[in-house]
Amino acid sequence: MRSIRPYLGDIVEDDELYMGPAKRMPSLASALVVQARQATGLTQDQLAKRAGTSRSSISAIEHGKRDPGLEHLLKILAAAGFDLLTRIVPHDDHDDVLKSLGARLDPEARRARHAAMREFYDEAREAMAHSRPLMPR
Repeated sequence: MRSIRPYLGDIVEDDELYMGPAKRMPSLASALVVQARQATGLTQDQLAKRAGTSRSSISAIEHGKRDPGLEHLLKILAAAGFDLLTRIVPHDDHDDVLKSLGARLDPEARRARHAAMREFYDEAREAMAHSRPLMPR
């Protein structure tokens, strides 16, 4: 199976509270549409035709420039052959706590943390590039 690569936006250039590899991570809707489309091998145009919408609409959703709303998202995913199953679970405040703790750091400590996280991310990506797949292709 091919890897899924949702649009990740621009790389971080500052020392703000963001802690990941991209300034703008994909919205849930954009990541789901990209994943569904890529998993089925459809082009944006093919998916748009199946969903009864335009290619520019699919592109805008995938790039996080448009929020499709739940009903439209379900229609797009169904056009790709998928259902979205959801459930309500208790809120996990882990990310909120980490963001709050990061806000308390002085700018130098925030930059050092960001550099360490970037180094870890780069090393993990490099190691994964040379690893064997868990399942045969």
